[in-house]
Amino acid sequence: MSFAAALPAIRSEGGLSRYLTEIHKFPLLSASEEIRYAQRWRDDGDRDAAYQLVTSHLRLAAKIALQYKRYGLPIADLISEANVGLMLAIKRFDPERGCRLATYAAWWIKASVQEYILRSWSLVKLGTTSAQKKLFFNLRKLKSRIGAPEERDLSPEHVKYISEHLQVGETEVMEMNGRIRGDISLNAPLSVAGEGDEWEDWLADPCPDPESLLLERGDREQKKTALDQALAELSARERSILEARFLTEEPKTLDELAAVFQVSRERIRQIEQRALQRLRAKISARLTATGAVQPASL
Repeated sequence: MSFAAALPAIRSEGGLSRYLTEIHKFPLLSASEEIRYAQRWRDDGDRDAAYQLVTSHLRLAAKIALQYKRYGLPIADLISEANVGLMLAIKRFDPERGCRLATYAAWWIKASVQEYILRSWSLVKLGTTSAQKKLFFNLRKLKSRIGAPEERDLSPEHVKYISEHLQVGETEVMEMNGRIRGDISLNAPLSVAGEGDEWEDWLADPCPDPESLLLERGDREQKKTALDQALAELSARERSILEARFLTEEPKTLDELAAVFQVSRERIRQIEQRALQRLRAKISARLTATGAVQPASL
């Protein structure tokens, strides 16, 4: 669907309201119109029909994408991924199966957004088995249902309930809860009753000895040197994309970079993934050669 470039897009985080206003201008389709457009797209490859199907469901894609904004990823990228899922659904939609496109597309949209979130969270080595995906996207909802506190460790009873409900190991439940529950206030009380010692009272002295400081400084310098050298060996375009996506205070979205380089957002994604793989390999090789500890993730 090459007409994707003609669709509304969020150019910045502040453009969300304008984007939502724009997509609500597209009319919704009746069941008969939807079937007619879907048949024209399937049978004749009619791009205008596909455009009508896509634009009439952009608000559905945005609604689903916004349900995942709590994961801290750019809203623009979430909505773009949702739109990718919508287009995949339209390519595979059979109008004669008797269901509405919105029902069919919702699954594809959610799958596309969830895959994007998991790829982004893979920087901290988040598990990607089917069970772990289910745990990742349902843990907060289950904790709310059983009244488990968001900012504390789960009780054994809560761990057991979630483990049995989602059919995953109890250890996986505890590890996932630790990853996604967020920061804990140092002034939060240790006891449920809110009395007695606070978390900060049990913190060990964080000051390392001079020898440890010297070793850490040397390790940081080796890693920075390895990163700089690895970046220098990438192509100018690969280096520019990685720097814009990961090494700035305000990372660029895939759509913004696609506009800069005059290519599709999917092409930017492919270049990014390939460059990250090369970067990891080069840094790992350099640190191994120097005897430094290899980085857990980039």
